[in-house]
Amino acid sequence: MSANAFLWLLLLFLLLGLLVAFRVYRAYIPPVQPARLHYPYALLLGCPSHDDGTMSTSQRLRCETALEAWRQGRFDTLVISGSNVKNEFVEAREMAKWIEAAAPVPLILETKARNTYENLKYAKERIGDVPLLIITSSLHAPRADAMARDFFTDHSVYTYPDHKPRHILREIASRWIFISIERQKKATKKEV
Repeated sequence: MSANAFLWLLLLFLLLGLLVAFRVYRAYIPPVQPARLHYPYALLLGCPSHDDGTMSTSQRLRCETALEAWRQGRFDTLVISGSNVKNEFVEAREMAKWIEAAAPVPLILETKARNTYENLKYAKERIGDVPLLIITSSLHAPRADAMARDFFTDHSVYTYPDHKPRHILREIASRWIFISIERQKKATKKEV
């Protein structure tokens, strides 16, 4: 086999590998469905405060995005979910303080969740399977929306843009971890 033929064959295998990886990715993280104009509830996903209790940039942006959506009439009641994952400050309570100081948004606080999956799980326990608008960053939204399929029949996302390199890298890793967990769950179901 000539070097040229070998390179073409290698390129073909790489392209096939990328195609398979993309299909696996889309099977577990499909495109987000367009949001409706109005939802009875929105879920504001928590994120940690700084260690001194001040709001992180991500917290502030999520709160501002929730307030923007509420002012546009996109939802009636806001569920804020998040525990004290990284420090003593409970994410839902800290975010609620900011929201309450800005506008009279009807709130439900959920303070047990330690990750996105639990945000959705505990929110469903509080409000049931109702149409839900999930508020988070543009990077986090596809994975959060994919997880929501386990809990809510009708859901979409409302986001703010997030292009920070460290957030991109963290989300790439988180998506592949999510896909591997979902594949394990699927394999376990087949064995049963």
